[in-house]
Amino acid sequence: MLGAQHAETRHTQQRSTAPVTLKHRLGIGVAITLLNSKSPLDRQRGFERLGSVGTAQALDLLLNVFETGGAARSAQDRLVAVRALAPHAAVPAVRDFLVRIMVGVGSNPQRPEAIDGMIEHAAALALAGAADEPALSALGKALRQPGHVADTARDALLAFPPRTLTPIVQDLRSPTRTLASFLGELGDPRAIPTLRELVRSAPIEVRPEAAVALARLGVTDTIELARHWLQAENSPDFQLAAARILLDFHAADAGSAVSRLLTDERTRAGALELANRASLPASSAALVQLATKAAPDERSALFSALGLSGSPGALSFLGGALSTHETSSVAALALALAPSQDAEAVLEQALHNASTRRAALRASLVRKVALDRVPSGFNAALRELAQSGDVSDQALAVQVSAQGDPDRTAELLKNASRPQIRALSRLALLPAVAQALCERLATEHDPELREALAAGLISSSAAERVPSNVLLTLIDARGLAAPLAARALASRDSHAFRPKIASLLASTDPLLRSHAALGLGESEDGSALGVLERAYRFETDDSVRLAIVHALSVRREPARKRTLILARTLDGSAAVREAAALALIGATPASEAKGPQTAWLELTQPGAPESGASAEGPTPRAIVITATGLALPAFADPDGVLLVPALPTGPFELRLAAPARTDDAARPRQP
Repeated sequence: MLGAQHAETRHTQQRSTAPVTLKHRLGIGVAITLLNSKSPLDRQRGFERLGSVGTAQALDLLLNVFETGGAARSAQDRLVAVRALAPHAAVPAVRDFLVRIMVGVGSNPQRPEAIDGMIEHAAALALAGAADEPALSALGKALRQPGHVADTARDALLAFPPRTLTPIVQDLRSPTRTLASFLGELGDPRAIPTLRELVRSAPIEVRPEAAVALARLGVTDTIELARHWLQAENSPDFQLAAARILLDFHAADAGSAVSRLLTDERTRAGALELANRASLPASSAALVQLATKAAPDERSALFSALGLSGSPGALSFLGGALSTHETSSVAALALALAPSQDAEAVLEQALHNASTRRAALRASLVRKVALDRVPSGFNAALRELAQSGDVSDQALAVQVSAQGDPDRTAELLKNASRPQIRALSRLALLPAVAQALCERLATEHDPELREALAAGLISSSAAERVPSNVLLTLIDARGLAAPLAARALASRDSHAFRPKIASLLASTDPLLRSHAALGLGESEDGSALGVLERAYRFETDDSVRLAIVHALSVRREPARKRTLILARTLDGSAAVREAAALALIGATPASEAKGPQTAWLELTQPGAPESGASAEGPTPRAIVITATGLALPAFADPDGVLLVPALPTGPFELRLAAPARTDDAARPRQP
């Protein structure tokens, strides 16, 4: 709890535009009664009532709840009270208090709670929303502090761009990298003089970040500065900033600069990141040299940069790497996404070679999805794989066939083997495939096949074909299909299912919570709105709050705006705030749209056979969490390769999973 806060000065400091009426006096009386309740819900209603009244007396009482022995007895209480204070951030006493909350006063560093970050973000956002000079000055000071406080202030100022920068940049005695990067992210030309000063006189660790920020604002003077730094400065930070600036302006010497930095161990990681941002043929020789002896965890970025460079030497190297088991998948993916048409010639040659045909066909499928182009020889290679006796070849052939003609999926499912059914399930983002998968799921009794077929539940319309008892079975199994089954069940919200849905919303698994929330967005029961509002109030997981906002965006009740406005103004996640803002103007998320991306993962265990000639044994599996937040169960081919095409645009996650349960999933891996 917070200590005493000089209560004797509050009445003279505070001002409020709220008139003191009989209604307000009665409101304060009711609020005081609520504050003394043992019920957290009553106390929180009291905080909200005081914030709604908004008079000097009400705000004084609301500030008092944070004092030792006050009514704010838990982190949840503190969050509700801070939200109630937020509209009054321009009141001096409230503003000073919110500044203290933003920097962590009142939280317990020995026993931090996940909700503490939400409280600090709400305070910072309230200050940024107030936008007066003292609030902006406080946020500017926070930008200069070490640790997460600076990040919290930066996020708030980016959410509510300031009308004036003077209070934020008026004191440059202790500038930080965070301040410099914030000014670049803000995109406000009024920051240019400040950034120029930082480049000239800031501490050495700040100057590179300030120069990069200037480049982001279009200041071309930084090009010559970058060239000077490349010649005269030995610091890795200066070198990388210089290369980044040249790349931002598409300078002719950007490629050679990145190539040079690739040869230096101190700058290699940063240079590789830059090489994956643009096509840099000049860097291909250095990339090939590194890729020749790369460790497994470095290959993906190196090979991707080689494909992007598009030089003949790079494409030739990738073509050669197709025939080596350890590098086949990463080389194939790099060729699939290479913008150069010359990559198709390399793939065409690989399609004619039995040892590289499978990898090349996968790459051709990815290229078709991403660029709508395939190399010649594609159809002939598909026929060869369909006639092969290798189960991985057969599974891939079925997947490619259904990708080209989704309406054939129901026919293909009739005689499909287990590996082929799993392969077809990876196409569930295609509506016709999802329909066929759910039709089979409705009558399938094999638990393993049900889990694969349940990928079709990613389509809400297809999910309607699946009986509720099948959904309940999938949920209770807690396998990879449980999240999608939870969404489908919640969309059928009723008196009978509400207890089950409530248990899903209270689950320790964020995926189950988020999918249950998404399903409630489609519920025809009006009381689902209240369930979603309550779920949002104290949810600490950003992805779950985003799902709740998406669910609210498709509901019809006008009252949904209460939570959407709260999310738009005080949520600590930029993605949640953006989704809420869009929902308030009537936009709804396209939750089932397919897209141009592909997840490609090599899941072969050390010592496993390369060809996957047998379908026996555990099948490597994962959950692919799409950019829309939906969790798609995905199963690898017998050779250990997992290929999920047509993912919607945006970041996606791959979570490796144990065979039976979603809550046994490994740590998320960002592709």
